[in-house]
Amino acid sequence: MTVLSIFRCVARLSILPLILVLQGNDQLHAQQISSQFSFTLETLPRQQREDMRDFNRDLQDYVEGWDWMDEDLPDPIQLYMEGPLAYRGSVTRTQYASKLTISNGLDARYLDRWWFFEFERGDQLQHDERRFHPLTWMLDFYVHIMVGHELDKYSEFGGEIHFERARTISTDGRFDQNYQRGWDERMALVEGILSDNYKPYRRIRRLYHQALTDHKNNNAPEAKEWCRQAIDILGTLNKLNQRDDHVKSFMKAHYIELADIFKTETTPEIYHELIALDPDHKSTYDEYIADIGREP
Repeated sequence: MTVLSIFRCVARLSILPLILVLQGNDQLHAQQISSQFSFTLETLPRQQREDMRDFNRDLQDYVEGWDWMDEDLPDPIQLYMEGPLAYRGSVTRTQYASKLTISNGLDARYLDRWWFFEFERGDQLQHDERRFHPLTWMLDFYVHIMVGHELDKYSEFGGEIHFERARTISTDGRFDQNYQRGWDERMALVEGILSDNYKPYRRIRRLYHQALTDHKNNNAPEAKEWCRQAIDILGTLNKLNQRDDHVKSFMKAHYIELADIFKTETTPEIYHELIALDPDHKSTYDEYIADIGREP
């Protein structure tokens, strides 16, 4: 073997551990967030439309390329954000505004009326928890909100640290001299989530997720028991306020799964409870009542 051949062999052996380390790091965390951004550009001037043509993709890369939590969940957390972009002018930096909707596509949905930020084509969005940025910090705020809601499903108040992080972001954002508008509303939002009054809704999320898990594993008695606990809390909240938007949102998102979990019941009582909570979907519950006692 020539000296050159020996050198090449050693070089390959030296690079191999590095490749294995890099591959290992890629596997440390799976994709934690699956995001979809739909900011419309039609109202922008021609130049700004061109400058912002990759904006949705830039936001997606920023969110999906980051590890937001220490644990990996079975599936990525869903994040949807949409709204029209408006051009606010340019002095030193080009400024934009939007009224946007943020959701997980299921049972968490927020309307944000006052988002103002600056952006130039080619900007590299960086994660920075110390230096305020009106664009990235707004993204961070809502990602932590959605992560918090999701982690509440896996353990009681499991999302607390992420709601606290969102509160810190909103607290600091309120004191920015140029982009403080909107942060009072975001502060109120997260304070509401962390309040004692909201804790029953967080418990419902946990109970329902456990019920779904047992239902998928064919543990029908356990699934029903978890669901009954959730329905009891929902019933109490509904009696206190029959216009409770949280109760309505939960039932709208989950009424089919709830009805299906109780499909082996021999009496219709639970469906009557669901109808009282959720009269909008009475026809669905009536279908399950009609099937009681029928052979599968």
